[in-house]
Amino acid sequence: MGSEQQMGLNPMPFLLAEDLSAIGTMSLGVAIPILAAFGVVTANLPTQIFSTQTEGFNTPAAMSSTTWLRDTLRHWQSQQLDFSGALIGYVGVDVIMTDLIQFLSQQSVPLLIVDPVMGDDGALYPGLTSDYVSHMRQLVKLADVITPNWTEAQLLLEVQFDELPSEDDLNQVFEQFRLLVKPEAQLVVTGIPTQTGILTAYQSQADPVIQTILTKKLSGHFYGSGDVFAAILSGALSKQCSLSEAVSLAVSGSSVALRQTASFDGQRRFGMQLSQLLAWLSHQQGVNTTFI
Repeated sequence: MGSEQQMGLNPMPFLLAEDLSAIGTMSLGVAIPILAAFGVVTANLPTQIFSTQTEGFNTPAAMSSTTWLRDTLRHWQSQQLDFSGALIGYVGVDVIMTDLIQFLSQQSVPLLIVDPVMGDDGALYPGLTSDYVSHMRQLVKLADVITPNWTEAQLLLEVQFDELPSEDDLNQVFEQFRLLVKPEAQLVVTGIPTQTGILTAYQSQADPVIQTILTKKLSGHFYGSGDVFAAILSGALSKQCSLSEAVSLAVSGSSVALRQTASFDGQRRFGMQLSQLLAWLSHQQGVNTTFI
């Protein structure tokens, strides 16, 4: 038995498929260091390469990785590479979405997390269409865990609620998601606005009751905050944490990064500040054997 197996580590890489921005800390630039903080080896699949993020810098230069991505997936399959799990974030191109759906349908991935990155503040991100939303509905049907924000949940379900949703609205969202995803899928909805703060709601296989965590709302917009949450959640779930433990860790860790970013004397459009979060995650693993 190899040394990695003796230590209880999973030698298989964890697949990260999302965009790569040449400037700023978001998407792959967030996920790679956070998964590294969990000691997780990653297989990095940039779905698009941007000169900047798609918001805050007008229209960025973009390079679609369609041909390279197909060749990469084909190479991985020829080498019979397996994955311990996968996080799918921003894709942005319909044909790449189709390729990923086909690959994931054929590949046995024990933990597939889909963060359906496509909108915020009640609207789709620039350049995305209703066809893209339809493709995303197909992708989430394969997922074990889905992490939409409140806008993305409404887009996926083709519903629209008041600015401050009621408890009945939240229950309706979870009920309708059950008709969209596979029966054993677990759902986490982030960024739910309330009068007193921001709500994260989740429902696990172990407990059908919808659980919620309320956090303080910080002023302004935080580019890449959802990427931070999804990466922490993925790291925790890859370490066999329960959904409740993983969501709690993701909420707490995101708050660390949000507070540092809020106090940062720089432009928000460059993304999230991660240094305090990475130190915090290292400490958490040092004191809690659950994450080792």
